Amino acid sequence: MKRLQQLALCGLLGSLPASTAFDVNSLDAAILQDMLESYTEHTASTCTGAAGTTTFTFDYPGLNAASEWYPAYETFEEDLFLAAMSHTDAGNRSWTIRLGQAGNIYSHFCPDMHGETMPPQAHTDAPFIDEVHQSVSVNGYLNFGVGRCNGQDCPANYVHGAGTYQRDAPYTDVPFYSQSLAKHCAGDSCTFASWGSQAHVATIFTSSVMTFNKYTNCGNGIIEHTEMVHNFAPENAVAPELTDQTYFNLPWSGVRRSNLPFALEPNKDTGELSYDDPDTVDYCPLCPWGNDEVGGPQDMGGGRCSRVDLRYLRGYTTFVEPGLFVNRETQDQQYLWCRKPGADGDCSASPSTCMATPTACYNEDGTVKPGYTPIQLRVAADSTPSCTSHIGIFEGYQTVKCKIRDLGFGNSRTYLYAGTSADTCAPWLEGGSMGIYREDTGAGITIPYVRHWSWSEKNELMYFSVYTQDQTEAINLVNSVFDNRGNASPLPLRFETFPPGETFPGPDYNPGALGAVTFVYGDGNDYDIVPGNGRRRMGSSNRDFTVFTMNWWQNGAKLTPGDTFSKRAFVFASELSAAKTTADALVPKVIPDKIDDTRWNPRAVDIYKSGMSFDAVAATSVQGTSTTCTSTIATLECSGFSTPKAGHVPFFYITCGASSYLGPDPYHYTPGNGDWFTFPGLSNDNDKKIRSYACAGEVESVRPTWKLIGWFNASTCSLGSGLSFDDNICDVPTPTTNSPVTAAPTSPPTAQPSKNPTPVPTGQPVTAAPTSPPTGQPVTSAPTSPPT
Repeated sequence: MKRLQQLALCGLLGSLPASTAFDVNSLDAAILQDMLESYTEHTASTCTGAAGTTTFTFDYPGLNAASEWYPAYETFEEDLFLAAMSHTDAGNRSWTIRLGQAGNIYSHFCPDMHGETMPPQAHTDAPFIDEVHQSVSVNGYLNFGVGRCNGQDCPANYVHGAGTYQRDAPYTDVPFYSQSLAKHCAGDSCTFASWGSQAHVATIFTSSVMTFNKYTNCGNGIIEHTEMVHNFAPENAVAPELTDQTYFNLPWSGVRRSNLPFALEPNKDTGELSYDDPDTVDYCPLCPWGNDEVGGPQDMGGGRCSRVDLRYLRGYTTFVEPGLFVNRETQDQQYLWCRKPGADGDCSASPSTCMATPTACYNEDGTVKPGYTPIQLRVAADSTPSCTSHIGIFEGYQTVKCKIRDLGFGNSRTYLYAGTSADTCAPWLEGGSMGIYREDTGAGITIPYVRHWSWSEKNELMYFSVYTQDQTEAINLVNSVFDNRGNASPLPLRFETFPPGETFPGPDYNPGALGAVTFVYGDGNDYDIVPGNGRRRMGSSNRDFTVFTMNWWQNGAKLTPGDTFSKRAFVFASELSAAKTTADALVPKVIPDKIDDTRWNPRAVDIYKSGMSFDAVAATSVQGTSTTCTSTIATLECSGFSTPKAGHVPFFYITCGASSYLGPDPYHYTPGNGDWFTFPGLSNDNDKKIRSYACAGEVESVRPTWKLIGWFNASTCSLGSGLSFDDNICDVPTPTTNSPVTAAPTSPPTAQPSKNPTPVPTGQPVTAAPTSPPTGQPVTSAPTSPPT
């Protein structure tokens, strides 16, 4: 039976230097291997083919300038950084991923393709906290629960894998990233454990969520990502609704829109992925976040591209770099104003009020609402546009008024600039171009500005600018391109918009060569073996960020104390031409799994004490039942396990300044612990906050550290405060692993990426919660007087 789901990401870190000696932490290696592999019905990875191409480091390699992070947040990266992992490819599919303290991906860099995949972090109060690749867990009962928190309404309850927002000054003036509990890299894989943080601080909630992430280099640009969420709350400690996790983003992720502006999904009936012909591209509209409902503007038929169950999809979504042509002719038409119903048929009675804006006269699918009449662009039979100058030069270019529309349309009071897209579901058009083109030959002109589509019902004039400062040249250009003399019929024209740097495909157009990043999440049938459903969601924001997330939700999607959800999926970078073949081969390997605490097959973990120091030792083999400590003075104090087990809870070694603690309470040093809250649970006063990132009795800048020791019986193992962790007390062999140990580099990478990503937009950052990014609309201005 398949269980566990894999996520393969392509990334590129540049090249990391060759490896030498590497210090293996045997306890971390044992815990992480057993959590990811040692349980009943675990399905082994089929990831192969990366031998000799993987390098990694725990030493900060310095800022990658080509990632172009938001400048105000660049200085935070060194504190954020935990590890980097890189694949050196014989072709152009090299990648590097950088992992934050939580073991989550915050940078996915492909130097020979699009550059940086992850957003630039221009998000107020959220540097590398929100717009990263991470897990999010929600307690649906407490999240904004009405009257459920001390008789009052509850605040937000989102546990971020990455960390907390900077909304609790002065405690979070320096970002607090979810802390590493364990880390280990060997062979072609790196694995991490961390403690998830309540993101919306200051909070009244505790967190009982532990996350695990394993990244394996499969070669050929593919990363397998095994993602786990574990609820480590003690069983029956409090009412279950206070600890159960009931809604999940696995992962919450996204891409940098300026580098990967297009989203494609295969035809759900045929499985084909079309991209060669601009008229038949299997693209997805990317509407402002929250507008992805079935039947809405993002639905491309049968639920494709909307928020539907994975069973209605084909298992993957591909994001493509600039250069793809997508014909949204119906949407381009929606830039033109319409005559209102009952406007005398020709606007003659009320030319100043007879016109309707595009928002009012078109349906979401681009069709015209009943009774509305769009402006029709055309040149009359046997005529030219007969252009004349309008107001001379406006914002650098000549303005003209030309006879290129039907009679009977009144004041359309709008200015439209090139690159200011009115098509809110095509963010790839922002910063692009627009133009007017002949329907018969396709010849036309690009224009920087539309002043008015129409103004008087008595003439055929449209008012716009041409890319020249010479008046005669502007007039002659339009008249010549749209010359319709000698033709007995009107010449139909069309308005079109284009992404930045593009107009029409040229003779060498080869979209298959474009770079792409593909998320492989499975066809949903694997969720038959677990409760709950799988769902894919995506949408745009008003930052350089396209949201992409997978949900585990509904119908029993719940983690009670002791439960774990695991997901193995894939993300890879490739040429667009290889996306379908590669993804189709990976879709069957996607596996979700829900693991209760009876399925684990742990090894022994023992705590030895010597004076006021202790060491934790794991058995050297999988499911090993005994440990070895060569110290002649250390005594065995407690025996536990490397994975969850009924009647056992995780023990943490915590430091706060000069103080230290070993035990089951991750909030041991948190101000208010034992006063207005205990773990697990929530504050008994909504005005009294829980700050896991603070140390009682210390200044705000002093923060705790945590290390996972194993799972122990808290009623029989009580060590408490004052002990110091010393992993040199017991001299133990390296534990058995599935891969040979790979050495770490001794110096940071020196190679520079070979291709810079597209520049980051210059807009100001906007604050948003991870489940509802902002949905800014384009702005238009009305003229204050008739044209002169």
